[in-house]
Amino acid sequence: MAGTRTYPRELDRPIRDVQAFLSGRGGLRPFAVASADFEPLPPGGDRELPFAFVNEVPAADLPPEFGAAFGEGVLARLRGWSRGGALPWALRVRLRHAHWRAGESTAAGFAAAGEQAVHEFDESVAEGTGPRRLVTLPLTGRRAEPAGPGRDVHVRLVKPWMCGHYAVATAEFTPLPADADELFEFVLDVPDERLPRPYAEAFERGLREELYAAGDGRLPVRPFRVRLHDAQWHEVDSNELIFGVAGRRAAAEALGPALAPGYGG
Repeated sequence: MAGTRTYPRELDRPIRDVQAFLSGRGGLRPFAVASADFEPLPPGGDRELPFAFVNEVPAADLPPEFGAAFGEGVLARLRGWSRGGALPWALRVRLRHAHWRAGESTAAGFAAAGEQAVHEFDESVAEGTGPRRLVTLPLTGRRAEPAGPGRDVHVRLVKPWMCGHYAVATAEFTPLPADADELFEFVLDVPDERLPRPYAEAFERGLREELYAAGDGRLPVRPFRVRLHDAQWHEVDSNELIFGVAGRRAAAEALGPALAPGYGG
C-alpha cells in the first residue's frame, strides 16, 4: 500500500466512486460490480478500529449478504495492512452502487470486490488522482463483444540468480468497443492450483496500472478485455511484486511503444 508514517491515517477529503469489477467470465471468479465512497472518520473515537461500513444499496437491488460480504472484504484488506493492531486508515466506507447476476455472483465474489476496492482507493490516494473508471454506471446490462481480434502476449521474467524474480504468463488482449460498459475487463482462466490467486490479482493490478497510465490515469488509453490463460510460478522465487511487473510488461507490449508509458521494470 502507499507509504505511511502513522496508523491510522486520516483522509483530508472523501474519495468518491471507487469501483471494483470482477467480470465472472471463465467461471473462476464470481461476477461483482461495486462502487463505494471512502470517507474520513471524524477525529477521536476508537483508534484501534477506526472503521465503519454502510450499505446504501437497497435489498431489492443487491442481496444483503452480498453487501455485507463487500464490507467484510474491505475490512479484511485493511486488517492485512494493519500495524500493531491499528488499521492503516480511519475510514467510513459507503457502498453506493452494486450489480450482481443470478447464478454468477456469490458472497465470496463481493468480498473479493471489497478487497479490490481498497487497492483502488489506496492507489488513488498515492497517485493524487481520482479513482479509475472500470465500468460505466449505470450498466446497460449487455456484455461487450470484442471490437477486434485478440492477440496473445507472452511474458517471461526469470532470473535464476536473482531471488524473487520468477513470473511467466500468457494473456490474450482483445479490444472492446468504445461504447462498452466495461472499460477494463480481466478474465482469469488459470485455476488456483496453477497460479495462487494473490499472484493473479497482482498481475491484474499491473495491467490496470499500465493501461491507465497510458491514458489520463482515470480512463484507460483504450478498453481491453484481458484473459490470463496460462502462467507459471516458483515456490521460492515468485511473489506479488514480480507478477505485478509482469502485468505491466504485458500491457506495455500489447499497447506498443507509441502508447505505452513504460512498465517500470
